[in-house]
Amino acid sequence: MIKLKNGHVIPYNKDFDIFFQELLESIVRESRDSAAVKQYPPGSLSRNEVFLKELMDNCIYVTHQLFDMAKNQEEFSRFIITGFIFNSIICCLPVLEKDLDSDDQSGDEGRVH
Repeated sequence: MIKLKNGHVIPYNKDFDIFFQELLESIVRESRDSAAVKQYPPGSLSRNEVFLKELMDNCIYVTHQLFDMAKNQEEFSRFIITGFIFNSIICCLPVLEKDLDSDDQSGDEGRVH
């Protein structure tokens, strides 16, 4: 299980796709809810900045838990990290495919990197 800053718990699911989806949805939902009640001096941070700060804080909090898990459950942590990378690529695939398609059509004048 993974716990967020506010105590919300995401139980581990052996189906990584379900677990990953629930984790992402929970981080976004709980960060949004936490940002909505945060009090900052007027003009210091925009609503979006507060939300992004909460997102980053929860991501850091989850990462620390994964590192702690890795100490005792190395195979589990490798599985989680591999799943994160794979799912991140899947989320970006439409943009990546578009870039690759434009590279194929541009011939030698395409991006070089």
